[in-house]
Amino acid sequence: MRVLVTNDDGYDADGLIAVASALKAAGHDVVVGAPSSERSGSGSSLGTIEDGALITMTEHRLPGLGDTPVFALDCPPALTVVAFCAGAFGPPPELVVSGINEGHNTGRSILFSSTVGAVLAARVAGVSGVAVSCGFAPHHRYDTAAAVTERVVGWMADARATRMTLNVNVPDVDFADLRGIRVSALAGRSMFTLRLSRTENGLLINRDERQDGFREGTDSAAVADGYVSLSALRGVGADNDSLDDAETALRQAMTRDDVVGVARLG
Repeated sequence: MRVLVTNDDGYDADGLIAVASALKAAGHDVVVGAPSSERSGSGSSLGTIEDGALITMTEHRLPGLGDTPVFALDCPPALTVVAFCAGAFGPPPELVVSGINEGHNTGRSILFSSTVGAVLAARVAGVSGVAVSCGFAPHHRYDTAAAVTERVVGWMADARATRMTLNVNVPDVDFADLRGIRVSALAGRSMFTLRLSRTENGLLINRDERQDGFREGTDSAAVADGYVSLSALRGVGADNDSLDDAETALRQAMTRDDVVGVARLG
């Protein structure tokens, strides 16, 4: 497959090099397009969309990737993905791999993850994606996560007719010590939390990691138990069923005599 590898930690991050090397060794046609600097926590933000804006780009070669083209762009990964999927850098990718992120992206807080945001942007463009994460340093195991990703991508290549967006989280153990794979729901709690406190000069951010207290069957629980967590993401879609009551109430409000100058619904 033609695979775009991106991340939110910068184009030369160790996790990106590990997964790009594994995919290249497996025979995939790899191109790297990633932020020129760290962009964690930006979700699916595109950055600027001002008419005529110019995003700075430089091209590189990285150790271990041979002649693989590496493009560093001064923007969040989501905009990079949109540009590649639109054909701005040659034939669009068949698959976007985002990662390997340092820090597990589990639970509903993946809303803020730009590792995940990159594959959601690919989904909007009609391209499948895999977001991959492992733990924080010094325990992170990019080697294990890269080996898992190579196998996931191989499976997706066989099933390329099926469009899908996956969030993969890998425990920080030897590949041989992985207990297996669990298809998981998003947990209510992620594997780390942020403590925010006001100081004299601004806002202080502290990160606390956690390994327990997760509901069984969720992505956080799977990783804590030593399993690779595999979660399918739907991307952007309207939850129209939950709007039925709101629509009824709005229709009633819009037809009252005291509503003046507002067009009726329907």
